[in-house]
Amino acid sequence: MAARRAGEAAIDADRQEHEAAARDIPLKPPGRSWLSEITVEHGPADVLGPFFLKADQAARDRGITLSFGTFEELVETNARNTSSWHPLIPLFDPKNGPLPPDKAFCILGRNEKGEVVATQAARIYHWPATSFFYEAESLRLFYADPVLSKQPAERCVVTAPSTRFVSGKVVFSGGGWYRRDYRKLELSMILPRISRALAFTRWDSDYTVSIMAEKVIQGGMAGRCGYTNVDWDLSLFDSPVGTVRCAFVWMERVQLLQDLSDFLARFDTGAQVDRRVDQRRA
Repeated sequence: MAARRAGEAAIDADRQEHEAAARDIPLKPPGRSWLSEITVEHGPADVLGPFFLKADQAARDRGITLSFGTFEELVETNARNTSSWHPLIPLFDPKNGPLPPDKAFCILGRNEKGEVVATQAARIYHWPATSFFYEAESLRLFYADPVLSKQPAERCVVTAPSTRFVSGKVVFSGGGWYRRDYRKLELSMILPRISRALAFTRWDSDYTVSIMAEKVIQGGMAGRCGYTNVDWDLSLFDSPVGTVRCAFVWMERVQLLQDLSDFLARFDTGAQVDRRVDQRRA
């Protein structure tokens, strides 16, 4: 309890400083400040509190201000950036089922001009009597009503063994995108961890999962995001994102907390990117 109060006090102590910094941005981002709305409800506050502060600072050091957005904004951002972003996975599109704030959130990263240049999202599933395997193959993972919403020939075939035991309170973290001129700034090391940590402290999740296309895995994205469990495969056929072979990536809560502790100990918030940010702005 004392550790939790200490972590929350750390957030409160730095909140005014972060909000003051946000006032210096020429075009203020709309929506709620993600940092000002965080409450450490579950998990060790002495890890989560400092992590949220460090991750927010790391984003700011890269010229990014984070805020909560709506899923309609996420869909709109996806539609405006089709040259660098595949269609959004159906489970983050509100037309396929409700995404209320107590079960899902979307984080938008904006540059100094107010442009959305990075995104990340998460939602919670409660599966006490089923598993990721059955929910994915039935397409209930993607659609509230698969019969009504799926493409005519759409199907999902899962052979990854670990999908059969991933159950309980399961967070799907995804919807990640970084505008081309903001790539190579380590945002893929920052935003997915924010998503996982925020989902964990809100919902006390048992597992955090995602799916990544084969080419994305080959590019090293799973490792950058912090996933060490990579299981093959999950294949989507005739879906809104096309026909694609994916890996199932996942972590338990113990792994999640260890990864956040490692981030706190090892991640350099800004020293390695100052020159690259300056070059990009020039």
